[in-house]
Amino acid sequence: MDRQQIWVQLPKVNLHHHLEGAVRPETFLECVKAFQVPVPIENLEEAQEFLRVSDADRSLADFLVKVDRSLLVSQYPGVLERMAFEAVEDAYHQNVRCLEIRFGPLLHLERGRRPEEAVEEVLAGIRKAGSRYPVTARVIVCALRHHDADANLALAKMAAEYADLGVAGFDIAGDEAAYPAGVFSKAFELAKANGLGITVHAGEVGDGSGVMEAIVKLGADRIGHGIQIAARPDLVERVIEAGITLEVCPTSNLHTRAVASLEQHPIRRLFDMGVSISLGDDDPTTSGITISSEFELLAEVFHFTADEIVQIVLNGARAAFLPEEQKKQLTAELLGKLDAWRESQS
Repeated sequence: MDRQQIWVQLPKVNLHHHLEGAVRPETFLECVKAFQVPVPIENLEEAQEFLRVSDADRSLADFLVKVDRSLLVSQYPGVLERMAFEAVEDAYHQNVRCLEIRFGPLLHLERGRRPEEAVEEVLAGIRKAGSRYPVTARVIVCALRHHDADANLALAKMAAEYADLGVAGFDIAGDEAAYPAGVFSKAFELAKANGLGITVHAGEVGDGSGVMEAIVKLGADRIGHGIQIAARPDLVERVIEAGITLEVCPTSNLHTRAVASLEQHPIRRLFDMGVSISLGDDDPTTSGITISSEFELLAEVFHFTADEIVQIVLNGARAAFLPEEQKKQLTAELLGKLDAWRESQS
C-alpha cells in the first residue's frame, strides 16, 4: 500500500473547511463555460492554476483573492447546491466521517439571491449527498468582520432559523487587527442562545490576543487557527482552562504567511502543551491539498505518532457541533475504526 493510501484510510473529522475554497476545478471550469463567465481559462490545468495559490502570492490578501475566485460562478442558481454536494462527496472519498462546511451567505448574493436562499441551496446539496454517502455533514454560517454589526446580527438571526435544519454553528472571519470582535457580541449572543456552536477565526496572525477576545466577548467554543497563542503561555493556559479546541490548518497557515515555513509551525508545540487540536484543510482547492495530505504532514513533518493522530481525530469528534448523543455515537464509531487503522500501522 502506498503512503498516500494509508492516510486516506484514516477515519477523519474535518471541522474547518470553507466551501468557497473547496470548489472542484472541473466544476469551476464547467460553470465558467455554461454561464459564459469572462474568465481567461480554457482547460482544467488553467482552471487549477487560476484557483490555486502560487509562489507569487505573498500574503493573506493574495490568498483570499484566489479563494474569492469561486464567487465568479457561485452566484448562479444551483451552483452552491452542487458545490456543497461535491464537498461532501469529496469528504467521503477522503474517509471523513464528520464534515463541517462553513461559508459566507452574504458573499453569494450578487445576482439577486437572498441569504436564506444561499443557505437553503447549501443545505439541499448536503441532504442530497447525505442520502448517498455516510458522512455527517453540517453547515457553519460565516459572518465577516468588515461587515457592520447590524448586517452580522441579521445574519445570526437568519442562521438561527436553520438551527434544526442543518446549520450547526456561527463564525466570523476577516482582518482581526482592523476589525475588533467586540462590536459583534450581540450577533454571537443570539446565535449561542439559539443553540448554535460558536467558532471564531482568531489568532491566525498577530500576538494571539484575538483568541481571548473571541472567548470572552463572543463566547467561542472553538477557535479557527489560533496558532499565535503558542508564543503566549498565559493564553495557552486560558485556552486549556476554557476547554477550547483549535481548528489548525498547517498548509493554509503557510500559504497565508501566518508561518514562515512548515517546520516553524507551532502545531507540535501546542499539542505538547496540552491544547486540544483538531485538523482542518481550510481551503483545499486554493492550497492544492486534501485533508488526508494534512494528516500525512502530521507524521512526516511534525512527527506525530499514530496514537497522537488518533487523539487529534477524536478531539475533532468531541468538539463537533452536534447534539451530545450524536457526538457520543460518532466518537464510538470512530474508536473502532481508528483502532483498526492504528493496528494497520504496527
